[in-house]
Amino acid sequence: TGVVASATNVTDAFIQVARTDGTIIGTVVVPRFGPRQLSTAFSVPLTAVPVGDNGRADLRLTLRNGTDDSVCGPVPEVALTSLNVAFRGAATVPATIQDAFGTVVNRVTVYTPEDPSAAAAQTTLGVVAAIANHYRPQRVAIDVVESADARLPRAASPLDRAVVIREEGGAGSVRLERAGLPGAVLVISGDQDSLPDQVALFRDGLTDLAQTDSAAVESVGDREVQGSDSVTFGEFSDRLSVEALGTASLVPGFDPTILALGRPGAVDVALKARYTPVRDDERANVMAVTGGEILHTSALNASGSLDTKFTIPAAQVAANEPLEFRVSYEPAPGACSPRSVPLTFQIDPSSTASSSTTPVRMGGFSSVPLGWQPTVQVALDNTNPAQLDAAAELLASVQRSSATALSPVLVPLDQAIASNTGALVVADAANARPLNPPINTEDSSTLVDLAAQIRLAIPDGLGTIQAFSQNSRTVVLVSTSGSWDLVDPLFAYLDDQQGDLANLRGDVLVAGRAGQPELMTVRADGPQAEVDQVGTSWVTWLGISAAVIVLGVLVVVAVMLYRRRFGDSNGPDNSATS
Repeated sequence: TGVVASATNVTDAFIQVARTDGTIIGTVVVPRFGPRQLSTAFSVPLTAVPVGDNGRADLRLTLRNGTDDSVCGPVPEVALTSLNVAFRGAATVPATIQDAFGTVVNRVTVYTPEDPSAAAAQTTLGVVAAIANHYRPQRVAIDVVESADARLPRAASPLDRAVVIREEGGAGSVRLERAGLPGAVLVISGDQDSLPDQVALFRDGLTDLAQTDSAAVESVGDREVQGSDSVTFGEFSDRLSVEALGTASLVPGFDPTILALGRPGAVDVALKARYTPVRDDERANVMAVTGGEILHTSALNASGSLDTKFTIPAAQVAANEPLEFRVSYEPAPGACSPRSVPLTFQIDPSSTASSSTTPVRMGGFSSVPLGWQPTVQVALDNTNPAQLDAAAELLASVQRSSATALSPVLVPLDQAIASNTGALVVADAANARPLNPPINTEDSSTLVDLAAQIRLAIPDGLGTIQAFSQNSRTVVLVSTSGSWDLVDPLFAYLDDQQGDLANLRGDVLVAGRAGQPELMTVRADGPQAEVDQVGTSWVTWLGISAAVIVLGVLVVVAVMLYRRRFGDSNGPDNSATS
């Protein structure tokens, strides 16, 4: 379902919805938009669309325009919004661990003990990150509930899943209780040593091996840092070609998180491509664009091949700005007709994107996915029982924006404050003060770190989610200088926006007692090129430099006087006494 929101340069148009084999399964009529025409809803049944081995159902949408000069005239444009897919079939009841997390799931509820131990909390965070990564980029609601009830819960819907974390003696295990029956529940159990190890079954994609209702992870070795400093286009994308008659865009889907850059730098792109040869009386070019900035332009010619290089700036890499190629093709004058053949442009899969070491300051929400690669420390000060659920929700949000599986590690608050590893901290504002966030507290005052630091008195306090650079790493802080219910509107805002944390602008999401969330930029609207702080040491160096210059001048003057008095020889002129 969706809405035809607007249309320009179209007449008697409709959109064909087809399978990848060309079979048409439905059409969407594009209305004539005028003063009285509003957006129009549409619905297309997808029953006949097969689901591939990758768990994906692919569709092809083609605009058919009735205007005769649509080929050579203005480019027709139709905007579709509010796209949604609703599942109406019979849900399969999981019979093994392998199919506990099927292709389609609405909600996952993770039940953990009340006042969970470090092992139980670590396991909960690991399971949440693994589930979010499994369904990425789909939005699957994941809730964490602390419960003292020993009975197995029941899912509210066939498309919901329940996971129970139990800390108990003995070896660790993963069991599917009520296997093959409605309300099947996944139980992860073990002691303080073996319980966190069970997460590896889901984190490392090994559930396909668990074609049974019980399994156990006996041991887990040290996890090596994933990623590489170079990746080919063929590794991260299957969208490598486009046809252009006029202008067309190709977004290959480059995601710098696949490089697992904890401290990202610029990315050097070596682009190779093949295209339809361009005659002398035709014009064609390709532009590389990211974040609204044109990085490189290449003219296309009769050779039919392109081999060029350009660099994506470090700040745009850190913000995960999409890389786009805009291909334009203009046939010879007077040659454009409905029979004109478009230019085909295809990127060679062996083209590479390689990272450099140029540092950036990782401030702002858009820097979070890269700033947490691949390990993120999680610290809770336990001043509120809902902190584990808040941490889990933000972990899932960031994981949806990262191609690399996150590795959350639960640590004490003081360790997270002093560390140089990316961190998620959920703590009272007074306890988080040493992190020096953009909005901080000091006694009863709120400090806003603008160019001129401003001190405010906010009697009821503020709830905040902040993303900032500290100790040369990225920190996300969930905090309150009042009661913890001040934070609730911030998470409701994230849910209502249907967007992930990394898509927000600025570095502070804040709400006061009125419960109105506001996005702010206090320090940074995103990653910035890192510049050494000037400080006051320049005064000392200026004094030293001035002294050196003065000393140099004195030496020059002494030499000149010496030469004037004694001549240009190596010693005094003794000719008068010879």
